[in-house]
Amino acid sequence: MRCEWCTNPESQGFKPEPGLFTDKCAGCMKCADVCPHGEAFRNAGRVEWDKCEKCLRCVDACLYEARVSYGREMSVDDVMELVRRDKVFFRKSGGGITLGGGEATCQPEFAAAILRNCREEGIHTAMETCGCTPWPTFSTVIAHVDLLLMDLKHMDSARHKEKTAVGNEVILDNAVRAAATVGEMIARFPLIPDFNDTAENVDAMGAFIQERMPRVRRVDILQYHSVGESKNARIGKEYTFSYTNELTPEKVDELKKILESHDLTVSIGG
Repeated sequence: MRCEWCTNPESQGFKPEPGLFTDKCAGCMKCADVCPHGEAFRNAGRVEWDKCEKCLRCVDACLYEARVSYGREMSVDDVMELVRRDKVFFRKSGGGITLGGGEATCQPEFAAAILRNCREEGIHTAMETCGCTPWPTFSTVIAHVDLLLMDLKHMDSARHKEKTAVGNEVILDNAVRAAATVGEMIARFPLIPDFNDTAENVDAMGAFIQERMPRVRRVDILQYHSVGESKNARIGKEYTFSYTNELTPEKVDELKKILESHDLTVSIGG
């Protein structure tokens, strides 16, 4: 998926990539010394992104943490080593690990192995997902989750595709199957102005959950924020999302009540 408002655009690629914090750049030009295309950095605090090979040499050379690497390659053992450091806190709090994104099911074998290892060690497992993956793949991953947090963005497939680049048929089908499969599931509704904030859409979503996903009784409304705009700028991507209608507290509360009318418990977050 390529949601226009994506808050984690750095996760859309499958390899680590460099990011630039212009306010931290001291203009030392160490990056230009190591870059295969030094001209990409001829202006301090800027990058000619079309020349960037994402070799990350600039990240290693930067003395001021102006250039960072989004992502790093890790094995399952590497991840588990980090997870085990917090086992004592999980035991005391009742918490555990959550695979987030981007989209964890883009690396299904990796995700499933982490979740399976955690479960074997008595660690609670959760996963956030858009659910946009074939069911045979999706089912092999969610087989190892205790809690599934799944986004439902729009009930109209054509409108869904306009802003996310994909229709919603696979997502809705996976949501119904997952709701009947996993131990616990929470539906999440990213509330986006001028996209899915109509009473008609929210009412259709509430009815769908009530009728097709009867074991799901909670919906979390996640209100739009513009964090993705600054993140896109840091990695040289354009942020194309815009809107005209604000999500006022009154409107959000109105939509919350529509979902609650379908016998759902609804929380509002940002």
